[in-house]
Amino acid sequence: MKTRLLWIACGLLLTLALTGCAGADAIVLPDAAEVTAVRVTAGDAVTLRTDRAWIEGFLQQAAEAVSTGGESVQDAPDQPGAVRVELGTGEPPDWSVLYVYEADGACCLEQPYAGIYQGDEALWTFLASGAVPEGRDPR
Repeated sequence: MKTRLLWIACGLLLTLALTGCAGADAIVLPDAAEVTAVRVTAGDAVTLRTDRAWIEGFLQQAAEAVSTGGESVQDAPDQPGAVRVELGTGEPPDWSVLYVYEADGACCLEQPYAGIYQGDEALWTFLASGAVPEGRDPR
């Protein structure tokens, strides 16, 4: 009986440990309902987005990004053409930052000091605002 309880306890602890680790590689984003504005900076161009549909679409695309296992160890990436995306929550907005850029032919999202994630090319569609970010094909 004691052995059986010990095995059950070990199984439960293993399950809890694996469940806790599973979310560690997921990108951390605010809930779309909390985001009041998104400020996109590409080079010298700054665009403020407040449209709910755009915000929800961008966050949905960003949430689908998967971890590359790469570490983000600085305030901003050393990638040419990186687009700064600030997510504003609350009134007045409290801003959190992401960077979106292309590296080795892949669309990357970087959260400073949190991680680097690979997103889908459709993410660039949400960021397009009159000018294509540096290094991107306008097609």
